[in-house]
Amino acid sequence: MNFWRISAVQYRMRKFWQKIKPSSRKFKPLIIALVCLVVCICVPCVAKKNKGGAAASADKTVLTIWQIDSFEGGKGSRAGFLQKCGDEFSQSGGCYVSVVSISAEAARLNLAKGTVPDLISYGAGTYGLESFITDYTVWCYGGYCILTLDANSDFSDISNDNTVVNEGKDNLSSAAALACGVSGAKYGKTTGAYVTLINGGCKYLLGTQRDIYRLKTRGVSFAVKPVTQFNDLYQCISVVSKSANAERANSFIKFLSGKGAEINSLGMLSSAKNLYDDEMRIMEGVNYDSKLTSPVSENTLNSIKKAISDGDINMLKNLLK
Repeated sequence: MNFWRISAVQYRMRKFWQKIKPSSRKFKPLIIALVCLVVCICVPCVAKKNKGGAAASADKTVLTIWQIDSFEGGKGSRAGFLQKCGDEFSQSGGCYVSVVSISAEAARLNLAKGTVPDLISYGAGTYGLESFITDYTVWCYGGYCILTLDANSDFSDISNDNTVVNEGKDNLSSAAALACGVSGAKYGKTTGAYVTLINGGCKYLLGTQRDIYRLKTRGVSFAVKPVTQFNDLYQCISVVSKSANAERANSFIKFLSGKGAEINSLGMLSSAKNLYDDEMRIMEGVNYDSKLTSPVSENTLNSIKKAISDGDINMLKNLLK
């Protein structure tokens, strides 16, 4: 690299010398001596600076975050949002942040093999993480809702017969159905349930904030009623106990928690107020009768699912305390 810089200087000096009048060329030895002196001083300094910068970059810590999408979001990518926050954090946090999307099952397998990240972002009710973390923070959340294309509906005629339930991914939509009295309704895949509503196969859809955005994209008129009886659509983040970068990982969580006012870019909710002025506004500030905000053990999750399948609402509420 130094050879290249010296050669470039020599080339420019030849061009410079060609432009000098012959009468002035008697100063050539002096000019050449001065140029050589400047090159000898500057080139090593630049090389040392570049070497020092490279060493500093190599020493910079990398925080690894696993993002688990246990339930549908609103719009955009939660992994992308975390990476954006990570890029901002790296400017002042003295470390880089790398976000990796991973399934819950893959996370459990990797943890069992001893492969651990610094942080894990996951949906409430995720099992298999509890022995690897000590605490959790909810950094955004969603909510269940009843949707209808009848914009004037008062929702008084909701029943099993006229409702379809978006069964979701790893979230407990069946608990929401039980809690609001439509557990006997038919269930559909995430987009399938929405299509059933659009095609007139039902009057009501028990869905989430994601379905609100599906209908907004469709450009149709619709009405929304929040489900206040139950919610488990919480996105949590935890520092992994074995992380060698726990202090910086906790600093990142604090940084992320200060981004609540930007959560509307994900079509999600946070503790920040007045994020929306459209159909999502009604989903803000809802108080829930029962909710699941944390990771659980596999046994606890199985007990919750059994209470749901048995239709035992009282047992479900006890397990969610």
